[in-house]
Amino acid sequence: MTVKRATALIAAAALAALAVTAATAAVASPATSGTEHWIAESVNPVSATATLIAKGPLTVGGTINFQTGHAKLPGGTLTLAHHQLHGTNGQNARTCLATLTSSGTYKITGGTGRYKHLTGHGTYRLIAYAIVKKVKGKCSRTVPYAQTELLIATGPLAG
Repeated sequence: MTVKRATALIAAAALAALAVTAATAAVASPATSGTEHWIAESVNPVSATATLIAKGPLTVGGTINFQTGHAKLPGGTLTLAHHQLHGTNGQNARTCLATLTSSGTYKITGGTGRYKHLTGHGTYRLIAYAIVKKVKGKCSRTVPYAQTELLIATGPLAG
C-alpha cells in the first residue's frame, strides 16, 4: 500500500464516519439526536469509494469517497474534517501484506439537502490490509491485488 493511498484512507475514514452519521439523519426527523455508530467498508483496491452503514437514532446507507471525503447519501451530501491522533503502517517483506491503522477525531463541516443542518463529532478507527505481488523476490509497489479497509466511528449527532 503506498503512502499516498494510506494517507487517503486515513482522511476517508474520518469522512466515512461523518457521512454515515449524516445519512442516518436523513431518514429520521431533523430533531433527532443521540449517539450514532457507523461503519464504512471497501474491498476494491482500485476504487476510493466505500459503502457506509449507520445505526443509532437514525439509520441509513450511502457511499463515501476515501480520497475526497465527500459522502453521497439519500437526499444530499456530507463533508467532514478529521484529525489523526495515531497511525501506523508497515509491510511484511516475506508475505507482502501491508497493514495500516489510524485513529483520531472527526467533525461535520458541511452538508447539502437533508444534511445541511447536521452537527456532529466523534472518534474513528481505521484498519486496512493489502497484499501486493512479489516481483523478483521483492514486494511490488503497484496496486494491490487484494485489499480490505474497515472504518468504525462513533459520536453524537444533532440536527
